[in-house]
Formats: sequence, structure tokens, C-alpha cells
Amino acid sequence: MELSCPVSAERVNENVVRIIAFMVAVIAITCMVFSNYWAIVFLIFDFALRAFTTGKFSLLKLIGIRISNAFSIPPKMKDLAPKKFAATLGVVFCLLITATFLFNFYTLALILTFIMMVFALLESLFAICVGCYIYSFLQVFVKKNEA
Repeated sequence: MELSCPVSAERVNENVVRIIAFMVAVIAITCMVFSNYWAIVFLIFDFALRAFTTGKFSLLKLIGIRISNAFSIPPKMKDLAPKKFAATLGVVFCLLITATFLFNFYTLALILTFIMMVFALLESLFAICVGCYIYSFLQVFVKKNEA
């Protein structure tokens, strides 16, 4: 299977995205350690702002930009579409985590939160976008159903 990502003409600073991913991982770890999943509700809205709008009202994006500027991290511009797709997956994950938590499936909520944390750390520490792998898998699945 060949890796493919959604593409667009819009660009985003990958270093800011990686800072945001690290903050998502820290929030996920905090939720797991304290067995308090209400911060995941915040992530639903923040991911949604970044997935479905320009993200200018995303608190994590604003903090990520400030951290990047404070440490004078040079911008590294990348295609925005894969990051929007990943943020959409973040919305879905956070909705699933919230639902499983509210319906008292705590173990499943913990597992989903752990998976989201791993995905966020892969993006943050190694610039590995799991969303691209999922997108590639979905493209193969769609092509097989079209045939």
C-alpha cells in the first residue's frame, strides 16, 4: 500500500502543529492519570475549530504559536490538508472517548485515550502523521468498493 495524504494549496507551520500535538498528548496523559475525562470535551471543540474552520479561535493553536515565537522556532511550512484530516480524526476520537466514558465503559475510554496519546506523540516527537496512514487505508477501501 502506497502512503497518500489529502492535499491542498493551504500551508501550515508544522512546528506549531507538533507543539499542539504535544499539548494534546499531555492533556490525554493527564486525563488517564487522574481518571478525569472532562478535558477531552475541550479537545472536541479545539479539534473541531482546527478541522472545520481556519482555527484562529483554537486555544491550543494560539498557545502553540506563542510557544513557537517565544523560542524563535523557524517556521517549517507543510500542506494543511493532512493536518485538517488528522484534526477531524481527533474530533471522532474525542467523541468516542467521551461517549465511552459517559456510558461507564472506562476501560475502553482509557484504551482510546491511550491510542490518541500515542498518535499525538508520534506527530509531536517524530513528525509521523498517523492520519496519512488512515487516509491511505480509506482510499484503498474506497477503491475496492468502487470496483
